[in-house]
Amino acid sequence: MSRPAHLPDFKDPPLDEVVLGVQFAAIPGYTSVFTNEVWKLFQSTHPIVSEHPMLSPNFESFGGGNPQPSLQFQMGPAPIGSRQWFSTQEGNDLIQFQADRFVVNWRKQPKPQEYPRFEGISEAFESNLRKLNVYVSSRFGAPLAVNQSEVGYINIIPVNDFSDATQWFKLWDNGEISIENLNINFDEVVKDKDGKPFARLKHHIQSVFSVDGTHKAFRLSLTFIGKPKSSSIDGAVDFVREGRDRIVTRFGSITTQEAQSSWGRIS
Repeated sequence: MSRPAHLPDFKDPPLDEVVLGVQFAAIPGYTSVFTNEVWKLFQSTHPIVSEHPMLSPNFESFGGGNPQPSLQFQMGPAPIGSRQWFSTQEGNDLIQFQADRFVVNWRKQPKPQEYPRFEGISEAFESNLRKLNVYVSSRFGAPLAVNQSEVGYINIIPVNDFSDATQWFKLWDNGEISIENLNINFDEVVKDKDGKPFARLKHHIQSVFSVDGTHKAFRLSLTFIGKPKSSSIDGAVDFVREGRDRIVTRFGSITTQEAQSSWGRIS
């Protein structure tokens, strides 16, 4: 998989984390007894294990007066157990698994490794998801049935003052406002070629401080989430690729030329 030529590219992007994930129908018959079997699928590359609370099911719904994801009533038994984190020794790469969720994260670390680019992250995501699908199909008699997928980019942009927002984002023209904090959220409904909504592109810009409170930054999060065209692994992978395209394109359109120059825009 090669990088699409039309996407903006940077030598030193402010990227802090990339998230690729799928939600699927709860695996019938799966219990925590099988956790070790799942870990063995990834143990050679992700030997560090930790346990975390489960994520609740989430579905993007469209129509009606409420634009927020709706609560869903699950038919059949609900997933039980916990969410497992399988991490590399360096901590940059993380796999999250629970009975209805598979998520991979690339995370920038204090001793960062070279960013593998989306192509490297997505190839590993697809390979590991297919590996899980083979295991589930063999062990439980049915393949994964994907019902939601997502891709997210989280950027941390260091700044001297929050009032410098217009130097980084194309949000407004008046830079004379003294900004104490900033929190902007908006969603865009994404439609297919027939005009039917199937996903949202979620935007979140927030002013944040370092842990010791001495440094300021803007946290820009762009997330593409919704229902793939099919419940197959191919459908999920296609959805993630489209989401990456839309996120990187949007990043290029809402950040200023000055900001992009500081990140070393290549194309």
